[in-house]
Amino acid sequence: MVAAPKFKSRFIPQSSPRLTEIRPLPQPPVPLWQKTLLGIQWVSGVAATGALVAVLPLYGWSALSQQQWSQAYERLETLKRQERELLVSNETRRYRVTQQVQRAPQGLVPQTPQHVLFVTNESKIAAKTHFEGLPVMPPPRRTVNY
Repeated sequence: MVAAPKFKSRFIPQSSPRLTEIRPLPQPPVPLWQKTLLGIQWVSGVAATGALVAVLPLYGWSALSQQQWSQAYERLETLKRQERELLVSNETRRYRVTQQVQRAPQGLVPQTPQHVLFVTNESKIAAKTHFEGLPVMPPPRRTVNY
């Protein structure tokens, strides 16, 4: 039998490579002014982060209070508009009634101290007489046994 030829491959190493020691390059000493600047940068970064953490809730509160104030102001303006509309309708009714009375009085008497009527407070009378006809019965007595 004929043996197959052996080819050397550059991807498959024929022998194990020799290990070499890798040493880091020596670092030059850092000057004091550079260390100081790096320390200031770190402190200012921490301070900026702390300020951001402190300001975010304050911003959220101010935005929420602004929104609530805006809603309350809108409600106030709506109530003012409704009040004006009610005043206008009330005055319109008064004017119409006055005009009707001036055209045809229909037995109305002008208001004078001799014609003033005093009406008793009906809520007190109704409170007294409302339950007079109904008998009050105590609730039935029940015993509970264990």
